[in-house]
Amino acid sequence: MNTAYERLMAESVPTGTFGHALPPGQRAAPPAWTPEEQAQHLADLTAALVGWHDHSERAEQKRDRHLRLVHGQAPEAA
Repeated sequence: MNTAYERLMAESVPTGTFGHALPPGQRAAPPAWTPEEQAQHLADLTAALVGWHDHSERAEQKRDRHLRLVHGQAPEAA
């Protein structure tokens, strides 16, 4: 019987299926999305994100810490 260490080392390149539970090539590929399905998915995500803001105190603290208004001259147009 193999030790736990030997079983761990048996998978030198992690494949996500320890010991190749399914032989390579026999894994079912996920179905491809049609262009229409992709467009609908993007539209759904975009609609869900429109107008969303995190108004929690923690989010405000993070914004204050990371976003600072720098007073000075406006950058020149390139």
